[in-house]
Amino acid sequence: MLYNSKAFLAFLAVVLLVYYPLPQRAKLWFLLACSAAFYGFWDPRLLGLLALSTAVDFVAGRQIDRAPPEARRSRTAWLWASLAVNLGMLGFFKYHDFFVLEFSVLLGALGLNVDPEGYLLRLVLPAGISFYTFQTMAYTIDIWRGHLRHEPDPLKFALYVVFFPQLVAGPVERATHLLPQFSRPFGLSPQMVRQGIFLILLGFVKKVVFADRLALAIAPLYDIDALGRLPTSVEAASAQLLFTTQIYVDFSSYSDIAIGLGLLLGYHIRPNFNLPFVVPSIPERWRRWHISMSQWFRDYIFIPLGGSRHGALRTQLNILFLMFLSGLWHGASRNFVVWGLLNGLAMLSHRWLERPLGALRGLFGAHPLSRVAYFYLCCLFTYASIASINIFFRTPDWSTALAYAGQIFGAGLGDYARALSSLDLSKNTVLDDDLQLGFLYTGLIFLAHEGERYLQLGAKITAGGWAWWLSCAGLLWLVVAFGISGPQFIYFQF
Repeated sequence: MLYNSKAFLAFLAVVLLVYYPLPQRAKLWFLLACSAAFYGFWDPRLLGLLALSTAVDFVAGRQIDRAPPEARRSRTAWLWASLAVNLGMLGFFKYHDFFVLEFSVLLGALGLNVDPEGYLLRLVLPAGISFYTFQTMAYTIDIWRGHLRHEPDPLKFALYVVFFPQLVAGPVERATHLLPQFSRPFGLSPQMVRQGIFLILLGFVKKVVFADRLALAIAPLYDIDALGRLPTSVEAASAQLLFTTQIYVDFSSYSDIAIGLGLLLGYHIRPNFNLPFVVPSIPERWRRWHISMSQWFRDYIFIPLGGSRHGALRTQLNILFLMFLSGLWHGASRNFVVWGLLNGLAMLSHRWLERPLGALRGLFGAHPLSRVAYFYLCCLFTYASIASINIFFRTPDWSTALAYAGQIFGAGLGDYARALSSLDLSKNTVLDDDLQLGFLYTGLIFLAHEGERYLQLGAKITAGGWAWWLSCAGLLWLVVAFGISGPQFIYFQF
């Protein structure tokens, strides 16, 4: 079930009307049933996979917790059972065809021509499988490490796995944060209600007003067959810049709605974004973007590999491997692998240039205005760098990615110079109306983003009073005016 659908609005109305009068235990059972209905709306058969992941980690966590510390072999065997089932499901549904195709390419390079068609399964990726498998594995790993005790109540554990606000596209919760909330008496403060309603409306505005309009503006430029030509250098560069805006408002809108729904149900869901749109470097961006997943990779992969404890070279290899896995987590294709590696190389480049960048920062830091100018120049460069790397995220296939890279970087400055020379400010002949509107949207999002950075607008609005009423009324009007339906959230595909 999509958040941006009339079916979900009806579902939510029923959930809230029935939920509040119920006693504590019945609330949990009702949320579990609603979460199953929410997920089964796509295909009830997929509930079997969700139930399997839940059951395996419940049993594995219990057995690990019951085993004495000296029974390390038994504890580790149950951990491996959890990892095998969850990663096995994920690998089968998400990566089977990818590895078959890549292996056939490798065999072809060795002179062995193998037709992969007979080995492809063409399975539909179960919604949210990349999220809930990581969430359940984290629970079992934390028990194995001794950071968490087993949850003896199967109802609370099942709800931890399937809690519908964050089930399909995160934030990826931790058992140490969400599970204890199911044991506390239900409480709903006026602040939670105000913040929840505001975040839900803000999320819908981000999605239907901004993300969906940006998607419609740039989508035709990625369908080269329908377009009948390659996009010009200016069109391709503009599409990539606007996609970088789109994915921010699209993904953060889902997290806003999820967190807001959690608050209205009486629970706090972990934040997933911390002002990542305007940042001075790519490492800083990853610290603020998709926080729950970035921290998962840090805690369960980067640190166990040695983190930054074994010298510069080992640290750099760990970062590169981590970003390779991040790319593979996002999608089973060559595009996403390259996207992950490019992000890793960008992060390493920042480390390599840390000393000269520090000197440059010192030169600009003498005066407040020059310091601000330097900060936003760095932000602009980072935005353009992310847009360039995102070629391999947005384009539908490898050949389109190479074509886009060629149009943006391979044509030289001549195409951009010719576009500027033909610019008529009275009637823009370089960009069509949709792309111009997209850049206007980007400017508005930038202003809202920086307003939150410097003025903490969200906190002031949700404090109550006329600011909250007027803001919510304005957001609701925008949602009604633009309509609630539209394309699915980008991160639903993962």
